[in-house]
Parts: sequence; C-alpha cells; structure tokens
Amino acid sequence: MDPVELGLQMLQDRRRILGQPCGVTPHDRTRIATQLELAAEPWAQARQLLEAHRDIVAALDALWPQILPYLIKGNEVSPVHHIPYVVCFMAQIGLLEVSPVDLKRGVLAAVLHDIGIGDCSLPKISEASIKRAEPAEKSRLRRDGIASRLEHMKLGAEISRGLLRDYQQQSPAALADEDISVILEIVGSHDYSKIPLMEDHVDRKWLLGSGPRDWLKQCHWEADALWMLTPAGILVDLEREREENTAANRHEKLKFNLGLHRQIIDLYSEAYSPAEMQQFGFHDGLLYRSETGYQLAKQLIRSLHD
Repeated sequence: MDPVELGLQMLQDRRRILGQPCGVTPHDRTRIATQLELAAEPWAQARQLLEAHRDIVAALDALWPQILPYLIKGNEVSPVHHIPYVVCFMAQIGLLEVSPVDLKRGVLAAVLHDIGIGDCSLPKISEASIKRAEPAEKSRLRRDGIASRLEHMKLGAEISRGLLRDYQQQSPAALADEDISVILEIVGSHDYSKIPLMEDHVDRKWLLGSGPRDWLKQCHWEADALWMLTPAGILVDLEREREENTAANRHEKLKFNLGLHRQIIDLYSEAYSPAEMQQFGFHDGLLYRSETGYQLAKQLIRSLHD
C-alpha cells in the first residue's frame, strides 16, 4: 500500500481506538499534503549534505517509506515535516562535530526519534499549557506530561528496533548491532532533558553528562531543539496553542521557546556544580554545546527577529 494511504488508515484506526470520529476527511488529506510539501526542502537539503555518505542516504531512502505511515498517524501531535528538519540539522551538526560512524547513528536516530508518538495512549502536554494552568491543575498536567513523554520514547524505541532489524537483515553490511544499540538508546531517551521542566525538583538521571559518552546524544538533542527556532516550528506551536499567526505572536513564541532553552540550562545549574557546568560549555546560556548547533541557533534567531 502507498505509505500515505497506509498512514491515513493507521490514523483512522487510532481515532477508532481513542473513541474519536474515525473517518479520514478532506481536511486530513490537505493537512498531510501540506506537511509533505513542507518536508520536501529540508529533506532534499539533508540528502545533499549527506551525498558523500551513500550508506546513510541509502538507509534513509529505505526506511522513510516505512517510517512515514507512523508519522502520519501521529501528525496531529507532531507534524510530518518536523522529522526532515531534525534530520537536516543533525546532518549539519554531525558532519562537523562527530565521527562518520556516529554521523550515521545520529541521522538514523533523528529520522526515527518521534515514530512512537502516534501509538501513545496519553496526549502530549506542552510546557506552555502547564505554565498557563491553574495551580490545582498543574500537578496533574505535570504527571501526565511526564508519562506521555516516557511512553512515546519507549514505543518509539520498540518500533525502531523492528524496522532497524529488518533493514539489517536486508543489508547486513549497512548496520552493525552496536549501531542499532546506540540509535535505540537515543530514540528511547531523546526527551529526557525536558522531564525536569515538568517535575518540582531536578534529578540528574534525566540530564546528559559532559563527557564523550553523551556527546552524540547532545548533538541529537540540539538538532531536535533547533526545530523550536524555525519559522515552521514556531507556526506549529501557534497552531497547537490556537494563537493567531501574527508577527507579534511569532516573536512571543520565539521568546517563550528560548526561555525553555534557558530554563533547561538553569536545571543543569541546579544539578551540577559550577566547575561541572564549565565543563559542559553551554553557549550564551542556551542548551547548545556544539559550535555548529550554536551557530545554527544564532542564524535562526537572527532571521526570525528580522
């Protein structure tokens, strides 16, 4: 079956399970077509950046038709075009910041990282909705928000394991067991650093370390977070919060998202000593440790301000 039609069928099945109106409407088809159009440019840019790494491009081409239905199934929570943006950012960061082996692992984790969202039984709860909630409601939203993030990472790792094992069987030289293990570790933990934003205390177990062991996770985290600073990501946030797409609202959403970045660094400061924080080397009070990720963030912030 065509991946788009399969995805729409999976979306319909999801709605049925959740007790929602389950028909696929013309609006659904238009929304998916728009998301695919918005995915085309970052996807093409990522493939161009990676053209010298034919094994990575081959893996992306093989996996994308299998991943796309899951993304369509979850598109109401996270749009399809989010993934090509993160893949593109991971390619840009990885080409300059990690080894070729870790570049492949990071890029494949990027294309897979949100594959479990459409299978979640719990709704995604944004930091913005928690911040706006009445005090009596905050604790429930925090609890459910953490549970939802943990669920989507766990399901994402499970789905990814099957897809990667199938691809490994088809192309044994393309992926080693260690590659799959690293990719699944990233997919299964990529949102950990956001969890302390929802807790009333800081637990270091959710935060990355400053050593080389967590460097690839850091680069992936930066690629994922850059989405929040793109015009496309800002627009998705406005639509999710049912806010009008105006210059003033875009500016406020950028400020809010940058504020989330700074809040995460504040959490690190609570969990780690000043000497340890110096080892992290976060740029400008933001969550970017890689020079490439930081320069990309500066470019996006500048363009949105302009």
